[in-house]
Amino acid sequence: IAIVGKYTGLLDSYLSVIKALEHGAINSKRKLEILWVESSDLNDDNHENWKFIKEADGILVPGGFGQRGTLGKIKAIKYARENRVPYLGVCLGMQLAVIEF
Repeated sequence: IAIVGKYTGLLDSYLSVIKALEHGAINSKRKLEILWVESSDLNDDNHENWKFIKEADGILVPGGFGQRGTLGKIKAIKYARENRVPYLGVCLGMQLAVIEF
């Protein structure tokens, strides 16, 4: 699962999301691999972090505040929609999905 956020250097910011994914993986007897993607890196269409988006089995955009990284999140959401990649938006992530559509 690719988590596209702007606090990827401070993983405690997404602790509840991580725990939810871990419990979901345990319940479904699946191995969880989280691919951390800094949303502002996705502003550049050629950034190396796009490889994580393209190899992920799903994309999750968690909540966040402020404008920084918003364009990258919208680009990740658009990629998920156009390529039929499962997507989950939490709080701001769902609002941006509505805006992107």
